[in-house]
Amino acid sequence: MKDIAVVYKFSALESYSPRQIRKHRELNPELSVRLEAAHDDHARALDRFRKLLQSTRASITYFERDSLQQSLDAYRLVVSFGGDGTFINASHFIERSVLLGVNSSPENSVGHYCRFNLKSATATRRLEAQLGAMLEGKKPAVAETQLLRMHVGVQGRAVAFPVLNDVLFTEANPAATSRYTLRYRRSTHHQKSSGIWVTTPTGSTAAYASAGGKPFRQKELRFIVRELYSDDGRRLGAGSVKSGETLGIVSSMMNGALFVDGSHHRVPIALGEHLHIRAHDTHLRAIY
Repeated sequence: MKDIAVVYKFSALESYSPRQIRKHRELNPELSVRLEAAHDDHARALDRFRKLLQSTRASITYFERDSLQQSLDAYRLVVSFGGDGTFINASHFIERSVLLGVNSSPENSVGHYCRFNLKSATATRRLEAQLGAMLEGKKPAVAETQLLRMHVGVQGRAVAFPVLNDVLFTEANPAATSRYTLRYRRSTHHQKSSGIWVTTPTGSTAAYASAGGKPFRQKELRFIVRELYSDDGRRLGAGSVKSGETLGIVSSMMNGALFVDGSHHRVPIALGEHLHIRAHDTHLRAIY
């Protein structure tokens, strides 16, 4: 079995062309300064991280986040280097391996899933000790935990990967009304709203919380309806999906959309198509 796979991100600045960067500097110089500072911070941290890994004498394979296409289960340990987006993206390619997150720039990147960083000598030593213990088969300072993931099926077929954070079912046009039938336990609700968030426990501090939900730790899924307009007078605005239960949604829209773990993976949902959402059979092994 191979030692370590590192999934890293390009900085936001690296996603722009030179022409776009020049335009950015002209139109929004303050934001441009922040982007450049975040880029420099990320680049310096990645250089330090490469040197740290070289000192472990482990075999290392690097994957850029947005070009990753293969399973990472051939590696003893997968390390995401970036923020939560990089951690979540790496999790989509893991069934059995352990995932550890390193926040490359804590001042500029959200790192809810990232237990480690390189911002100080003490933080660097903590990461070095954790990696050393895991590679040598010793008990590490931070133990492995099992994170609940979500299974989402559309017309009986699973979406491409287990969902770690959340999904949003909505109209493709954000200004349009979302129309659907919600099948929850033994009740049926014909709703109009701005869509539905469904979250895992670890994802509940993100969009679900911003929509009014309370973060939770129970091993279950929860959903919250955004801006509920009508529901046959019954007003089902939120609920939980416990082990063994399934949340059903039937689209009443010509142009529905399901956004899976962020904005990058979008699944078109046509009129009359059925979604089934439940807890996934396999958890993510993570240092969290």
